[in-house]
Amino acid sequence: MTDSPTLAEAIMAAFKARGVKRIFGIPGGGSSLDLIDAAGRRDIDFVLTRGETAAAIMAAVTAELTGAPGVVLTGIGPGAASVVNGIAYASLERAPVVAITDAREPEAGTAPHQVFDQQALFAPITKASRRLTPEDGAQIVEELLDRALALPPGPVHVDLSATDAGSPVAVTVAAPAAGRGDPAGPNPGTVEGEIEAARGLLSESRRPVVVAGIEARAGGTGSALRRLVETLGCPAMTTYKAKGVIADDHPQTIGHFTGARSEVEALAQKESKADLIVFVGLDPVELIPAPWFLEAPVLALTAQSGPTFPAAPAARLHGPLGLCVEVVAEAAVESDWTEAELGALRRHLRDRLRLEGKGHTAESVTEAAAALAPKSARVTVDAGAHMFSIMALWRAAAPYDVLKSTGLSTMGFALPAGIAAALAEPERPVIAFTGDGGLLMCLAELSTAARLGCNLTVVVLNDAALTLIDVKQQRQQRPPSGVRYPAVDFAAAARGLGCQAWTVGREDALEPALRAAFAHQGPTLVDVTIDPSGYGAQLTALRG
Repeated sequence: MTDSPTLAEAIMAAFKARGVKRIFGIPGGGSSLDLIDAAGRRDIDFVLTRGETAAAIMAAVTAELTGAPGVVLTGIGPGAASVVNGIAYASLERAPVVAITDAREPEAGTAPHQVFDQQALFAPITKASRRLTPEDGAQIVEELLDRALALPPGPVHVDLSATDAGSPVAVTVAAPAAGRGDPAGPNPGTVEGEIEAARGLLSESRRPVVVAGIEARAGGTGSALRRLVETLGCPAMTTYKAKGVIADDHPQTIGHFTGARSEVEALAQKESKADLIVFVGLDPVELIPAPWFLEAPVLALTAQSGPTFPAAPAARLHGPLGLCVEVVAEAAVESDWTEAELGALRRHLRDRLRLEGKGHTAESVTEAAAALAPKSARVTVDAGAHMFSIMALWRAAAPYDVLKSTGLSTMGFALPAGIAAALAEPERPVIAFTGDGGLLMCLAELSTAARLGCNLTVVVLNDAALTLIDVKQQRQQRPPSGVRYPAVDFAAAARGLGCQAWTVGREDALEPALRAAFAHQGPTLVDVTIDPSGYGAQLTALRG
């Protein structure tokens, strides 16, 4: 290392100090090459992927699991354009990510080849976008990292040319020590907001319901939240992103909260009517766009000020989230909820999710996988009709046990997320549940998993359709067009890409294939033909 590090070296030094262990992407011929070299000298691995969107999802999931910023590298032009969906995921799922795109040299002239305004492209989905130069690039990188990690966490973008990446920096900046940096965790801080009003709402409530959201995953919030729920003796629900903050097998956990009709009806029915909804770390992006029909007032505890909820809170607090919970818990008294009522609510929500079908269904596949999977397995779930059953049936004991795209709800998530999870904790098995449509969007990443030897099993629920859209099309009595396609032999494709794979027909035994897949060292795939006929009734029961 020279006395005057290059800008690429200064960038990687800043990443290293923030706890970055690997970066993802597809390099262009410009600054990417300097950055990869500089990363290697800092013992930061570069993970070559098959697509930029998958690389950004891997970077974002890495950030979620480790607390360190995720990093994705792309080339100029098409590389920058291709990474957008993954950066949108980071934006709406609140993941701190740095996207670095190659940029044209300032003196390169005006030829339009591969050139467009990349900063304008990323402006709507990032917290900041800058072009780095040797004069102040080291300082700007530190500022951008701070920005990415600040509440709410999110992505930032930089353009960087090869000449600038390889030039010595004018000034180096001392970076902060590495650390998870959960802003919603048990850090020193103060609680602001309507404290007395919040305590009053809780002390006067006889039938409160606590709903934990994405911010509750961080720091020590979960333990404070469980104490509150147990003191109140009330029902607890989590959003999909917060699944596991209160364990799914906790006696007071009744299910998930997404704002769907089935949940609203459960909490509004006469025999189990809630009189207060307590949001703990819920982000409005986690709720589906649906009318808010609950009459009970809302008490909102958030790590940041300002979220706009579908129902205006009667009182709200913000600050370190665990501390917010402790502040209101001082007014908590045992509620009037009974164990029988909690059980009835749990059954009401579960019964709405029943999925009928002949042969294998998303429900039966999930139950079989849960029974046979290694106890420590982490799960990633793709968007699609299958996700309702998987999210309801898979038991999470802790935050991040189950990973799903919720704010963006993008397809093509489960496989790259599973690769990122396997790299973050190699000793922990990962199961990626995906539909055929979602897998086809990122199929080539099976070769990435094979090259890296990921401890990953992909379970494909194969019904040869974009089934959630197919169901909506049928409900609107439209002709079946644009949502179905010929069946794909995913097991054959997986073998061709370096994975072990099994095919399970609709009437075939599933358990032998799952056992073999889970026992194999390295990436595997199980292609299961399922019956989608029950999805329509399930969706109607859930959302009307």
